[in-house]
Amino acid sequence: MQIKPFFPVFIVLVGVVIYAYYAPKDRPERAINLTPKEYIELVQKNRAEKLKQENGKQATNIPPEEESKLNGETKRE
Repeated sequence: MQIKPFFPVFIVLVGVVIYAYYAPKDRPERAINLTPKEYIELVQKNRAEKLKQENGKQATNIPPEEESKLNGETKRE
């Protein structure tokens, strides 16, 4: 008895559908199915995160002496 190619293809297709249904537990935030208001909020949140990261990187590049001046601290001896 010869197996027709329909059955292996059908089994693979069912497996892919089951995997696609159960795999994405945490869905990524994308603009595909958002309302305009939600999209604007997403863009603003992403910008705020980028600015926060950039400010953190800039703060690490400042020498400790200048950082204390920026924070308003004075050097006491």
